[in-house]
Amino acid sequence: WQLKPKQNDGAPATKQSHEKKEATCSEKKEATRSQRKKATYSHDDIINETAKKLKEHMEEDADEKPKPKEHMQEVEKLKPKEQMEEDEKLKPKEHMEDQASLKPIRLEEGHYAHILWEVFPPVIREQDSKQATATGTSIMTEEPFKEIIRKIMQEVQEDNSIGKLDISDGKPSQDCIPDFLIEESIQKIEEIHWKIEQELLLIKGIMDRFSNFLERYHQILVILKLDNDWVSGWEETKNAFSMLGCIAGALMLTFEENRNEAKEYCCPPQEPIDYSLICLYRDTALELTKQHMQQDSTQILLGILDKCKQNEFCMKIFIHALNANPKRSKEELSKLDNTLQQVPYNSLDNLANKMFKFSYSDLPNEYKSCLLYLAIFPRRQHIRRSTLIGRWVVEGLITKEDWASSVRHANRCFDVLVNRWLIYPVDIGATGKIKSFVIGDLIHAFITKIARKRRIVETRLSHHLAHYFSIFNDLRLRGSDRIDRFFEKLYEESSRVSLIKVLDLEGCQCFGGKNQRYLKDIFSTMLLLKYLSLRGTNVTQLPSEINNLRELEVLDIRETNVPADATVNVLLLKLKRLLAGHVVLNSGASSTELSSVEVPDKIEKMLNMEVLSNVKARNRQDLKDIGKLWQLRKLGVVIEHKDSHIRNVLRAISDLHDCLRSLSITLPVTEHDHSNNEEFTPNDLKYMVHPPKLLESLSITGTTQRGQLLRQLTNGSEELKLAKVTLTRTKLKQSDLEVLAKLPNIVCLRLRDKACMDSKLTFSKEEFKNLKCFLVEDPNITEINFKGGALKLEKIILSSTHGLQSLPGVKGLPELKEVELKNGNKLSLFEKAKNISKVTFLCTTLIEDEVQIIAKTTSIRCLVLKENLYAENNLTFKKDNLPLLNLLIIDFSVTTKISFDDGSAPKLEKIVCSFTAKLEKIDRSFTKETVGTLNISGIDKLPKLKELEFNGDFVPGELEEAVKKHKNNPKLIHNKLEKQYQEAGNIAEKKDARRFPLFWKK
Repeated sequence: WQLKPKQNDGAPATKQSHEKKEATCSEKKEATRSQRKKATYSHDDIINETAKKLKEHMEEDADEKPKPKEHMQEVEKLKPKEQMEEDEKLKPKEHMEDQASLKPIRLEEGHYAHILWEVFPPVIREQDSKQATATGTSIMTEEPFKEIIRKIMQEVQEDNSIGKLDISDGKPSQDCIPDFLIEESIQKIEEIHWKIEQELLLIKGIMDRFSNFLERYHQILVILKLDNDWVSGWEETKNAFSMLGCIAGALMLTFEENRNEAKEYCCPPQEPIDYSLICLYRDTALELTKQHMQQDSTQILLGILDKCKQNEFCMKIFIHALNANPKRSKEELSKLDNTLQQVPYNSLDNLANKMFKFSYSDLPNEYKSCLLYLAIFPRRQHIRRSTLIGRWVVEGLITKEDWASSVRHANRCFDVLVNRWLIYPVDIGATGKIKSFVIGDLIHAFITKIARKRRIVETRLSHHLAHYFSIFNDLRLRGSDRIDRFFEKLYEESSRVSLIKVLDLEGCQCFGGKNQRYLKDIFSTMLLLKYLSLRGTNVTQLPSEINNLRELEVLDIRETNVPADATVNVLLLKLKRLLAGHVVLNSGASSTELSSVEVPDKIEKMLNMEVLSNVKARNRQDLKDIGKLWQLRKLGVVIEHKDSHIRNVLRAISDLHDCLRSLSITLPVTEHDHSNNEEFTPNDLKYMVHPPKLLESLSITGTTQRGQLLRQLTNGSEELKLAKVTLTRTKLKQSDLEVLAKLPNIVCLRLRDKACMDSKLTFSKEEFKNLKCFLVEDPNITEINFKGGALKLEKIILSSTHGLQSLPGVKGLPELKEVELKNGNKLSLFEKAKNISKVTFLCTTLIEDEVQIIAKTTSIRCLVLKENLYAENNLTFKKDNLPLLNLLIIDFSVTTKISFDDGSAPKLEKIVCSFTAKLEKIDRSFTKETVGTLNISGIDKLPKLKELEFNGDFVPGELEEAVKKHKNNPKLIHNKLEKQYQEAGNIAEKKDARRFPLFWKK
């Protein structure tokens, strides 16, 4: 390639030297011609050599010839409009011309080779084609360029004005080529040159936009997923990527069966990545153990995973066990490997059992007992973490020097069981703490078998009653017995009942009418009780005999109708948790009513108290006494609009600054508007000497007559660990929220009814730097503007926000992935947020237009519809709806019919449906006879469906048949409610409940 002559420097040459030079050139030409005749060049060789020359020429031309102004104007026209606007903002116009010539085009040889392949494709000569047809092979000509030249020369010879050209060796004599043909060839070359440059500049403009996103990365690895055995336009993409210096290469994700095809896409050539499930676990295992194992141990480890590849449960348990303890000896792994070899290939349950025992045997003895303790709970029951921790401690499964140390150790045990995948989180709070969990069926079966051998689960006690009592109780109740049978047999079982430490009656409706006498029997006989939960029962009184329970450490009377003064005379010196109160959320404007109980008169003597929840102070002395409980970690107090109450609650908080971690203050609702009142006086502030530096959670309901409590409690914000804030009826202004905006550890902010006076909220730059969860529950808020603040926000919850009209800046929240909508559909406000992967609707009326907004939100991967009313009684997903959805969770309270059209939800893998007795309370028409009309149609049109889980007493009609016909043979799981849920229902009042003779006179 030599498209322009070189100018010679120096004096002109003599005739003799010129002749000598011509002779030398002739000799060289003859030698070159002779070599060319001997050598054979393939089409690839010619393309590659030409590409090399073309690259050298283009770069030489770019270096020597600056781009003209007109050329740069053409380049600017090729840029996208958005890019041109950005350039206008970033660079002054007067510098555009200077900037244009700074970076000439630089392409790789591969890019030029690709262009030449398109311009000069390989051709087949006619004689070769005949030979190829005969032999069944195809022969590619070695010199397609000569074919093109011959055709051109033949066309030229037809012109009468041109003499016959000598093309005997494939090259015409230069003397015979007319001037106009040379000029035309030069014009064609320049035209091709210009078109190539235009095309490359267009690609360059696009790649410049990629570069803006890749500036912070030094090396980028492009990972492809092989779909239908090919990736369209990969060659063009690869060549375009070569322009970016930060592209390290490309790897293909594949399965073992299409590994050979995937190799063609890897650049530079290498083995593709196997992203099958077994490969994922192999890579994870190797990463966990790479610093702790020798090569021979690693081979055993991989062999174990191969034996478990048919059962993901086994692989998951094994990997979590390795994560907990990666330092495994060769002997330990060999023993497990030998054990698995003895298990038949199709015996998946036995395989799972062996793997569970491997993880279980590695636990400390205390942790083993805590795990086996879970066998007393029914399968699939959601268990609260706080309940389990308290029960572990009072049962003596975790014993340390004091209650606080035991609770900390119990929490560590809980975390270990979660990390080993032995229990599964269900509800995770905004701060990342697990609130409730569930035990899987396989794990439950394993631990139940072991617990019965160790008599942790009493074999003579009906399984569905076991979770009400402490372990090792020696009670004898038949499987057909209900919980009220236990109270009737108190007289007969007196010797055994007196040893019970735990009585957890949550949800039992067995204290109606005269059955309230059961409480007196409990308080008078079960004198060693340490844990008593009456939560959610129909208890209406708290007899004075409760003070007989001198060992009691936990008393839970939440969600009951116990009168406020029932706790005034309670004196339990060992009590550590007093949990009371009942929160009522009205369905309308989300106003909150909180019932509470009064502070016990002798509260100052209960020095072991750690949790005091929803207690009402009658006078300032109650607040002073609370300030003496120096082990108190959690305080929920209700106070009056009195100066003495405000001052003394500040004093109590100051006194507890070294131990208090959670604080809730509630003031009663009044018609008086305190929003414009004066701030606290210096006389008020002197009571708050020390801010609660360990405080992690703060909740304020109501306003005071002396100013905003929020400012006083967050004074000294640099030292605070405050992570969670809930505000209700506080009537704050934007300036008040700025106090919270500066707190570095806030991850959860909840603004409930009338929390703010302003209708517009603004999150400015550098505010709420670590906020992850934001809840708004106020119909008066019309706009929430994200102006560069809360950039780490992951979840937004909107509840009863009927007045909310816009969310400016929501597009600029890069971490926003989850949206939850209650009492109103505002999904349209999030149309510009492109990363939302989970959407939840609760108590929301949906119409067809709103359903289509859901269906067309392309980023959704998980959709949850609970306690909704679908107005048109039919939920239909149409073609191209929800292209990324892989999990659908839905209640049948939403609709009676769900249907999928062809092309809808193409990646949906799992559907979870619920139909429970709760729906029968909403609509009596939901019965065993009518549930057959509830159906899901179009399951056969979901190509990726793997699992369908149904929770409830019945499976909708024709569902099982539809699953059987599906080509993937998806797994159908039917979770029926266990018997214990029926036991928690209403129990009729007993006319003559038997009593202890010893207490008849009472």
